[in-house]
Amino acid sequence: MDKFLNITTKENIEGPSPKRKRGPSCVWQHFKKTEDKTKATCAHCGKTLKTAGNTSNLLDHLKRIHPNYNVCEVDNQSPRLDSYMQRNVEYPSDSQQKKKLDKYVMLMIARDVQPFSMVDDDGFRDLIQNMDPKYRMPSRTYFRDIMLPKLYNELRKDLECELEGVPYVAITTDGWTSRANEAYITVTCHFVNKKFELVSAALSTANLVTPTNHSAVNIADTLRQILNEWDLLHKVVTIVTDNDVTMKKACQHLEITHFPCFAHTINLLVQEILKMEIIRPILTKCKAVVAFIKRSSTAMAKFREAQMVTDPLGLVQEVPTRWNSAFQMIERILQTKEALSIALLGTAKAPAQMYY
Repeated sequence: MDKFLNITTKENIEGPSPKRKRGPSCVWQHFKKTEDKTKATCAHCGKTLKTAGNTSNLLDHLKRIHPNYNVCEVDNQSPRLDSYMQRNVEYPSDSQQKKKLDKYVMLMIARDVQPFSMVDDDGFRDLIQNMDPKYRMPSRTYFRDIMLPKLYNELRKDLECELEGVPYVAITTDGWTSRANEAYITVTCHFVNKKFELVSAALSTANLVTPTNHSAVNIADTLRQILNEWDLLHKVVTIVTDNDVTMKKACQHLEITHFPCFAHTINLLVQEILKMEIIRPILTKCKAVVAFIKRSSTAMAKFREAQMVTDPLGLVQEVPTRWNSAFQMIERILQTKEALSIALLGTAKAPAQMYY
């Protein structure tokens, strides 16, 4: 009884306990007060707004202009339900914003030649989620089976419209083999548009009509099929290829003028010169030196250390299909000959004939 009496007496004397003082509005985490106390500047866009004695105007600005920022969570306060729901709402599948973002992701994959699996990478998904929490990343199969054909059809339609007004085109083509050992032929057209600008566009990368036959007739049939698909066969004035005899005969079957690739012709000429007895021994030795340094991690480490620079140079290996690579290889060896000699002399397994 005394306990209750004491409490009652204390309340009567001191009065009710004071209410907890309300902290500053969470809006001020996104605004900065100006010298004029009736105005505040947005920290995100720099716009200055009137406060009118309260923060309603500022809160409305954040909701309309910066909806992705959470302005409802402050110390000792709970988030408002409507704001919580707004942050977790995803774009509808038919919304223009989602379609736009899907297209840009597909364009990035196509332009940068990225695998479709990158859309499943955690780092990439986290980046997109933080940039726009409302965007839900589709699966790789969606981009492969839906977005890629859709983008291809759009770009093909644009190119077809541009080619309709072009009277003449030239074609470059070449055959190549993939890492899966599958043969393909790529066809690229070149033309001058209405603005008198030279335009190049890849028409197709496809298998030969008969994949097991690489004859001139089969190549000609494949080119004819591709050009007919684009309605360009009657517009082609010349076909540029390498100096391969089969390609030349294919152009004869198509009855279209053949023009040998100038760069390929130069490369054939330079390769013949590099086979001369006065050059071949030097070139062989340089290629052996470069090959040894590249395959030996110990020799490579010593070579870089001997250069005594922050950004050491590497060696360039000669490639038969690139005539200037032989020049670049010898030039780099001359630039680093001192460090190269130190590395070769200091490596036990280096053949004696490689020493300078």
